[in-house]
Amino acid sequence: MHYSDPEAFAQRLNSCLHQARISQLELANRTGLKPSQINHFCCGRRLPNLRNFTKICRSLPGADPRFLMGLKEG
Repeated sequence: MHYSDPEAFAQRLNSCLHQARISQLELANRTGLKPSQINHFCCGRRLPNLRNFTKICRSLPGADPRFLMGLKEG
């Protein structure tokens, strides 16, 4: 599972959201992204670009970018 796999990214993102006890809406508010964008990422329909990926990582407490990219196990 690597970053280029939207479904794998979605699983990892949802895991981070669950661990941080943050909703998709809260993540959207923290990142400044639209809730629909966050939903696309969480459902595995799209991957974030580098700018949005960075916003997500900075907005999720304890999130490891390597984990989200599939380069490190949780």
